Amino acid sequence: MGSMFYTFNWTSWKKWVAVLSLLLLFTITIQLSNDYIFENATQNQSVNEGAITKSLKEEKEIALTFNVPWGDDTIVDVMNVLDEKQVKATFFVNGEWALRNEELAEWIIEENHELGLLGFSDQAYEGRSLDYIKQDIERGETVLKNLDYEPLQYVRVPENKYSELVTEQIHKLGYRTVFWSVYADVSKNQDTETISKQITDGISSGDIIVMPIRDDLEKASEVVKQIIEQKETEGFQFVTVTELLSPAQIELQPIN
Repeated sequence: MGSMFYTFNWTSWKKWVAVLSLLLLFTITIQLSNDYIFENATQNQSVNEGAITKSLKEEKEIALTFNVPWGDDTIVDVMNVLDEKQVKATFFVNGEWALRNEELAEWIIEENHELGLLGFSDQAYEGRSLDYIKQDIERGETVLKNLDYEPLQYVRVPENKYSELVTEQIHKLGYRTVFWSVYADVSKNQDTETISKQITDGISSGDIIVMPIRDDLEKASEVVKQIIEQKETEGFQFVTVTELLSPAQIELQPIN
């Protein structure tokens, strides 16, 4: 009986491994891009470098986020509403604010809300060097670590303005930039019912809502209460940004 020999071409094997690796990477990239909407991400840009504005979940989940640059009265009222309604939110706090209002920052953490950073010194990042942005974020992160909150995952730029370059720089530093899909403007000279209806009518599944919290925005807490009550009546659940973006809770949907 004749012997049978098999030849093994090492070069061909390496080519197949390379091809399979590229296919796997492509699949993962497509999956990530289908999970979230990224602001101004280009074909030459990694999807993770875009600023996340919305989740594409089918579940009726929305994230309520707050920007806290200064003040202490309005945020207490908002926190009381969240406690009453048993809703968890994500607070983007200014580092200097957290330093001056340590007890309030600790209260947010103790209530199991999520924290993100709204810069440290409240100075715009646009036009700044990577070193400046890095130092500013690190100073803010140090403040949060001293409050026993870590790791810091999410950063919003102090100027609340999208910049592709700034977003890329923040991504290179290892953080995710989260913007929003619904801006809750509570500064209008209107009654709270009108303001709340304008906001709630524009909210859909996967939305990230942002509301500024300052002491000159006295209507904020009542508007928050009405938004929560209305959307819960419609069957929506309020979650943190991390919960909203969690792949384990996502059914992938294509971006049109």
